[in-house]
Amino acid sequence: MATPATAYHPLSIPALGWAFSAALVVLFVVCLLAALFVPIRAAHGWVTLFSTAPLESGRVWVEGIGYSIAAGWIAAVVIGVVYNRVATR
Repeated sequence: MATPATAYHPLSIPALGWAFSAALVVLFVVCLLAALFVPIRAAHGWVTLFSTAPLESGRVWVEGIGYSIAAGWIAAVVIGVVYNRVATR
């Protein structure tokens, strides 16, 4: 019995970019707020992935959100291109 052919639906890289960026920004903000109000070492570790600025400075917000957006787009491009290439085979 023949199996029906599955349709290939390529991933949208812009949609992935916005989704990954939004997720990373939300995670960064939640962890920064946790690090500011509840001194949890794990939250501080996530914040230092995206910024080396002191937690109390405004620069930590700008760097963290900016680098979260950049990391989201880099991940989207890599994952989207690799998936779209491999899925066509």
